Amino acid sequence: MTKKQLFTILEPKTWSASIIPVLIGTLYSTYRVGNFRLDLFIAVLFSAVGVQCFANVINDYSDYISGLDTRETVYDREGSILVFDDISLIQVKKLMACLVICTLFPAVYLIFHRGLVVAVIGIIGFLVAYLYSAGPLPISKTFLGELFSGLTMGGLITWLAYYVQAGYIDENIILISIPLIIYIGSILLTNGICDIEKDQGTRVTIPILMGRERSIDILKFAYIMMYVFVFLSIVLKSLPVSMFLIFLSIPLVVKKLKFIAVENITLKNRSKIMENSVLSGIIFFFFYIIIILGEILRREFL
Repeated sequence: MTKKQLFTILEPKTWSASIIPVLIGTLYSTYRVGNFRLDLFIAVLFSAVGVQCFANVINDYSDYISGLDTRETVYDREGSILVFDDISLIQVKKLMACLVICTLFPAVYLIFHRGLVVAVIGIIGFLVAYLYSAGPLPISKTFLGELFSGLTMGGLITWLAYYVQAGYIDENIILISIPLIIYIGSILLTNGICDIEKDQGTRVTIPILMGRERSIDILKFAYIMMYVFVFLSIVLKSLPVSMFLIFLSIPLVVKKLKFIAVENITLKNRSKIMENSVLSGIIFFFFYIIIILGEILRREFL
């Protein structure tokens, strides 16, 4: 497997789903409690990205061996490198094993410093990552895929990043993680919207049950709810008043979401649709992170 093939199968364009929760969980701990340890932050970051990479590889592997990904259902190498490149399945299995081992090192470091709670969260995260694409009934084949992915990547990772810094999990971190849970779920929902034809007959996803047009409406409503929960968090004083500035991101987010329309969804446009879905959340959380970071710096120097 070449470096380029490795880069493609690990799908770094999806890493925002693990990096953003780590950043927000860590920054929120610094804002709320004043605690920050760089070594624990790095360990959580590597663990989260490791789980994300494992999930990406096993998802591609499972779709390929099950026959879901073929040259008829996938447009290019970005859709499935296993379809277009001559990569040995043994190499893919070795890569998955390597990812598990590499992720264990920072995980053990975190367990040593923060105890068994980290182990429990880590085990749940890996189980969901595996069962999402593999096992007797993969979660991705049901209408629960968005919920499990959102809770695991948006919820558990955020809570873990907060816990290793603060030493506890409270109602504030749970409340402020809800937009993250919604965002991760929305990425999976967008994926399902693009793959209705491919998934027909093999999966029972929300887009298959609700239809493409209604699923797009659900996707856009999900983003409205992200702003609603930010507003609620400000009112309940979990977030600072300055977080109202995040509403300045609305025009930018709307511009990205406008491209996700029924008439634009084709096999050729799939990558562009997914990119807009991911970027919509990145824009939202860029504002979020800058505002929290600004509050931390204000407290520190003013």
